[in-house]
Amino acid sequence: MVLPLSPSLVRNVIHPVYRGLRGDKLLSTLNVLEKNQYLSPEEIEDIQWGRMKGFLKEISTHVPYYRELFNELSMNVEDIQKPADFLELPLLDKHLIRLEEKRLITEDPMRRGYRSSTGGSTGEPLYFSVDLSAGPIRRANTARSYRMAGIDIGDKQAFVWGFPFDIPLKERMASAIKNYFNNITYLSSFNMSENAMLDYANKLKRYKPDLIIGYPSAVTLFAEFIKGRNIGGIRPKSVISSGEKIYPQQRELLEEVFGCRVFDRYGSNEFANVAHECDQHKGLHLFTDLLYFEILRENGRPAAPGEVGEIVITDFLNLYMPFVRYKTGDMAIPTDRICECGRGLPLIERIEGRTFDNILTPDGRSIGGYFWTYLSRVVPGIKQFQVEQKQRSSITFRIVRGPDWNDGNEERIINEIRENMGESVNIKIDKVDEIPLSPAGKFRFIVSKVEERMVVKSKVHKAHVTGADPSRVDCIIVDEDILELSNIVPGEHVLIVDNTNGARIETFVIKGEKGSGELISCGAVAQHVHDGDEIIIMAFTWSEETHGQFSNILMDENNKFVRYLTEKAGDRI
Repeated sequence: MVLPLSPSLVRNVIHPVYRGLRGDKLLSTLNVLEKNQYLSPEEIEDIQWGRMKGFLKEISTHVPYYRELFNELSMNVEDIQKPADFLELPLLDKHLIRLEEKRLITEDPMRRGYRSSTGGSTGEPLYFSVDLSAGPIRRANTARSYRMAGIDIGDKQAFVWGFPFDIPLKERMASAIKNYFNNITYLSSFNMSENAMLDYANKLKRYKPDLIIGYPSAVTLFAEFIKGRNIGGIRPKSVISSGEKIYPQQRELLEEVFGCRVFDRYGSNEFANVAHECDQHKGLHLFTDLLYFEILRENGRPAAPGEVGEIVITDFLNLYMPFVRYKTGDMAIPTDRICECGRGLPLIERIEGRTFDNILTPDGRSIGGYFWTYLSRVVPGIKQFQVEQKQRSSITFRIVRGPDWNDGNEERIINEIRENMGESVNIKIDKVDEIPLSPAGKFRFIVSKVEERMVVKSKVHKAHVTGADPSRVDCIIVDEDILELSNIVPGEHVLIVDNTNGARIETFVIKGEKGSGELISCGAVAQHVHDGDEIIIMAFTWSEETHGQFSNILMDENNKFVRYLTEKAGDRI
């Protein structure tokens, strides 16, 4: 193994000379970004909206897709002066990017771009283009985020990352040279066998990294290995968790084994670093001087502090193939707290994982990662696990057994799951020797393959809960022109939206006595909808053949009904 360079040599000689030869102004950009983060929230917002105006003006002029979009909306970029105005622009998703890729690329001859892609953790990578001019700014932002964790340019870094071994020799050699002069070494998360991890441990004992950065699942697996083997001598200054949601028990183990603090980072291949934890460890700072960040509820409105919503990003740096209001598929919780560290950059409470990192119950509830990691802690002998769902009525729970496992634990797992998902769920326990990684080299312990379903009929009704049916457990009776729902058959599903408390429950219906005008709904709805609440009932079913119309609901910021939005059949939910 080649010994690493002196961090001071890299920081004070190699890096400045290299950047000077490239003329990319990374160091001067880093100085500006360092100053930005300590401005007041109002000053940072002024920077953000200044960038926003220039960004929108350029893309509405040079990018065919957005030029036509603004024309179709009869909207001028000057009309967008505040967050509420920005909500009028439609969201962008991966499907639309694939469909409109050519029209999303600028016609400005002065812009240059290069091809990139996502890691493909969903099974299908997204290919897109990145503005060449964004590179130095993104690298400077990475350096700024590392400094939040006490790591400076030139410090020795060890990545536990999705780094395959079967890349071409020329590319591998070029990467090795670049990494050497940046004091970076890679440990491939594609190979986390015991032999590989023993090799990694020996390598890091010699390398003595200042920073270990990687997927929390892979770094945790490595930490468990060196703890079990009683291997010492690996004591970095910091650990950065990136690429996956980190759970409290993972953080605790990493801090115990490596003897340092763990800093969470949120980023993506599309945008590089988006948010980073500081030394207060009370949320992640958003780099809003470089991008516009939204957290949206299912109804498309901003999530309130403490609510879970999907992360939506507008990147000011990529003017070659701009993404405006891009749905990342990641979930987060916003906060209105101001950090005690003195930075004016806004905070998010935490990252909640991917939109597909949830298991759906037969009655329409969503169970995220916390329950499953809790289950793995309270049941002895689970070395590694993965829960997979292909339909709402069943799950497969895979287990790599540890030395403390006994067969009686299987019944406990089933009981715990049914207590949370309901007695009707089918559970398969699959005991395996190994659980494979995703194509990106990540370990996904929740894999949801529940397909989208096509709406073929739907009717929306406003009604009031008028009482509970004493003859049925966990049921409510709804009546008010319910006879109009005569095309609903017993057992058919409905979506109930409670305007009073904002609850959304997928459940089923049973017709009342003939001619009574009653609709009886049972299941989880009775736990969330109360007598006197105003509710909306949306009846639906699924088929590959489309007919009829699908009626959706638009809610305001306070979860109050605004109006119906009617779309053609064939919409998917």
